[in-house]
Amino acid sequence: MNALNCFGEKLSAFVIGMVLLGLGIVFIVIGLTVLPVIGLLVAAPLLIASIPFLKSAFVSACRYYGV
Repeated sequence: MNALNCFGEKLSAFVIGMVLLGLGIVFIVIGLTVLPVIGLLVAAPLLIASIPFLKSAFVSACRYYGV
């Protein structure tokens, strides 16, 4: 299998995962300093949502190619 077959899919999943992770960290900081309840209620789903994106960015092969 060519190494670049799924590069676009992996890159987009990685970027989306990192954006969600970054937003989660920002809302944790805001939740700990300014808005304790609202910030943490927003941060938890963002951090949880970033996990599948980051996991799929590091799979060895693309799903569309049957591997």
